[in-house]
Amino acid sequence: MTDLLARLSSESDIHSVEAAEVGFSIIAKPERVADFSLMVRAALDCPDAPFVVFVTPIGSAQDAHYERAHVLPL
Repeated sequence: MTDLLARLSSESDIHSVEAAEVGFSIIAKPERVADFSLMVRAALDCPDAPFVVFVTPIGSAQDAHYERAHVLPL
């Protein structure tokens, strides 16, 4: 879990990171939306994670692609 949180909170070739008053936001790089979406889905699928993730989808919910997520460590 901590590896995933560290990955989410660090800039990469997949996403950028913006600090927030509480937690942080991660924003997909346009050319890496599919990879970003996989990473975000992995975070969403962690029931015992030490964080909560709120997502901004692209298109319909069925597309399951995300452009942005806000991460709140617990």
